[in-house]
Amino acid sequence: MKVIRFLGGLGNQMFQYSLYKSLQNKFPNVKADLQGYNDYPLHNGFELENIFGVKINKVSSFTSNLYYNKKWVYRKLRRILGLKNTYTEEKTLFSFDESILKNPKTGYYWGYWQNLEYFENIADEIRSDFKFTAPLSTENQQILDQIKLKNSVSIHIRRGDYLIDPLLGGLCGLEYYKQALNFIQSNITSPDFFIFSDDILWCTENLKLDNCTFISWNKGLSSYIDMQLMSACKHNIIANSSFSWWAAWLNPNPNKIVVGPKKWVNHTDPDVRMSFPKNWISL
Repeated sequence: MKVIRFLGGLGNQMFQYSLYKSLQNKFPNVKADLQGYNDYPLHNGFELENIFGVKINKVSSFTSNLYYNKKWVYRKLRRILGLKNTYTEEKTLFSFDESILKNPKTGYYWGYWQNLEYFENIADEIRSDFKFTAPLSTENQQILDQIKLKNSVSIHIRRGDYLIDPLLGGLCGLEYYKQALNFIQSNITSPDFFIFSDDILWCTENLKLDNCTFISWNKGLSSYIDMQLMSACKHNIIANSSFSWWAAWLNPNPNKIVVGPKKWVNHTDPDVRMSFPKNWISL
């Protein structure tokens, strides 16, 4: 058996699911451990089934403890059952470990697995699984109609929790967005901007743009709709956020321009960088 431990917000869940599906295509018994969400206070809990209607093969709480719990009784059980060396934790952010896709032995995997190489060979299947099917509110449908009619560019600006986050904060400031906008305006005729943010006041004060629409009302369990609307835009400017990464990746426009930050996390190693498709622009 192989088990993927899920935790984090929607974007992280989508990366974990993509590895889960890759392993399911190679091995007969692959399951998900969702027990971490039992006492997880952030974001909206586990969302994939509700948003996309995907079916997750889940392990029991006992199986979760058997592989993951560090208490003496479970460590003893792991030794008795020959499961002592099954735990694998992601070693480096955004890296690709080919052995995970090739090793046929029992394994328990904890990490975010944010690298395209884990699921590039099943990209069409992943796109099919991540379809937004729920009907939109009148307000969101009107935005979607505009997005489809115009030369639309989404801009995702995440502040909120990022302002004090030691790993992710302070990287996509005004200078980054100015550079990204200059690139878009130099390469796209008559763009219309759709700005998605948890801090619209900052956006209106700092981004002096013509032809722009601000979207800030999708909150709580409806937050995913921002990803849906961004993915429908013809082009994307993303933040250092797996949420807007997925919006851009799901964008079906074959001629899309996607601009993302070169530095994704505050890390001493400059080679620790988010995995981008080859045609995306890093600034």
